[in-house]
Amino acid sequence: MTQAADTPAPPLAAVILDLFGVVVSFDNDIVYARLARHCTDPERAFQQLNGLMASPEVITGRVTLPEVHHRLVEAHGFGLDYPGFEAAWLEPYHAPMPGMAELVGQLSGRCRLVLLSNVDGYYWQVVRAGHPELACFDKLLVSCDLGLAKPDPAVFAYASRAAGADPAHCLFVDDTRANVDAAAALGFRTHWFRHADGLRAELHRAGLVDR
Repeated sequence: MTQAADTPAPPLAAVILDLFGVVVSFDNDIVYARLARHCTDPERAFQQLNGLMASPEVITGRVTLPEVHHRLVEAHGFGLDYPGFEAAWLEPYHAPMPGMAELVGQLSGRCRLVLLSNVDGYYWQVVRAGHPELACFDKLLVSCDLGLAKPDPAVFAYASRAAGADPAHCLFVDDTRANVDAAAALGFRTHWFRHADGLRAELHRAGLVDR
């Protein structure tokens, strides 16, 4: 919702942050390449695996990791047994996003802080164990627990309730434009994330962090 030029924006009560591409950086292609090398036709498999890790059935838990393994064996002649596949799936493909752990720490206690992420339940445990800054969040909402994924409007309703504030008093931050647009259509204030400095400037204007 666009504010009139002479109308101040309502105060922010909550910040809702995406995980991948915001709190942490990531590269799904690392996993696709890791898996494809064990397939009968690695080049073809790499192309066809694109999107697997973000597929709705995987990130909402409708398909289990053993089922994913079975499908890879059937479709691509995947050569690793399940323990080998699981190890390849869970080997980290993310890294800390520069500046974000510090920024999350500064936000803690100044507003309601909610994580809203599309992530499968298996890899979520890897991320959660390796990022102590996640303890700064008041609520961790993940698609594998909700059974729903962004940009489903119902996910944003969960986020608003977790934030304890109407959408107009929440800033939703995501690196995926479709998710940002979906939140904006529901009345959330939004920030399309490109880097921590840009988000810090937005939060400074809202009076939540120092420069």
